[in-house]
Amino acid sequence: MFEPVRGGTRGGQAEFKWSDVAQDKDRENYLGHSINAPTGRWQKNKDIHWYQREGPQTEAERQEEIRRIKEAEAEALAAAL
Repeated sequence: MFEPVRGGTRGGQAEFKWSDVAQDKDRENYLGHSINAPTGRWQKNKDIHWYQREGPQTEAERQEEIRRIKEAEAEALAAAL
């Protein structure tokens, strides 16, 4: 009635590689394929992850940015009312 539990991972999770997805004919079916498995000339030598890279930001710069955002939100709220 009870079978022993099979070892290993099912679904091939351990063998998954984005480099294999880049060469797969059905690569469009993978969520995130355009970023994690880039193919084509337009992606060659490009920084696809530019939105994740952020230069160092001092605490004063961060506080100034927060102040500007709050000020803009307050102006938008006042205009809406």
